[in-house]
Amino acid sequence: MRRLLGILLIAAGGCSGFVPPTAEDFRRLRLDPAPRHPEAVRYRIRLSVDSAWLAGEFDGVVLARLGPSPKARVQLFGDVGPKVVDLLASPERILGYFPQAHEGVDCRLPGEAAPHPLLFLGASLLEDFADVPEERVTGVRPDPEGWWLDLKPVVPGMSSQVLRAPDGRTIERRFRWMYGVGWRERWDRPDEAEVRARGLSLLVRILESAPLERRPERVFDLEVPGDVRLVEGSRK
Repeated sequence: MRRLLGILLIAAGGCSGFVPPTAEDFRRLRLDPAPRHPEAVRYRIRLSVDSAWLAGEFDGVVLARLGPSPKARVQLFGDVGPKVVDLLASPERILGYFPQAHEGVDCRLPGEAAPHPLLFLGASLLEDFADVPEERVTGVRPDPEGWWLDLKPVVPGMSSQVLRAPDGRTIERRFRWMYGVGWRERWDRPDEAEVRARGLSLLVRILESAPLERRPERVFDLEVPGDVRLVEGSRK
């Protein structure tokens, strides 16, 4: 999986020229107080991946806790049924594995962060499910589509930027993390996102979403089987 480091490296650049936000900026940005979130949200997704570490069409289930301290549990399945990814992400820890490859990670953040596809996936989901209150915004920059916001990241050590439309809709996210690794996530439709990096193309379609007032028992507990080789983290 070390080859992913080369796959996800993208050219330097992106958003620059951020300035500290003013009260008028916040008024235009419409960063309303965070709504009351349900106990969890269940998403059914379809994933199309073209990369060196995973390729094909996959069905998946995502269970997410939204808010200032998000969590996400992701399970992806191949066309013929076997599970290909099981992942649990929180701002403090990312734990997951590839069942068929018997390879996984168990990394406490930020000290054990390492370049691995499961960590990049987990970090992206945490940013997607986190609230964006005014105190997270460190810089703003106007754009023809709206406003770019430079954010305090959910995962320490990341760079997280989001492009918001005038109506508050998220259009794009840009991330940079370890060793200059970066990737982009574009939402041209509310139910469809495209993730791009060098050597990686990923399309996520949200087929169904449902709020849950009571989250399923132990949904945010994950135990990695004993035959899985942990390649990153304190238990490897």
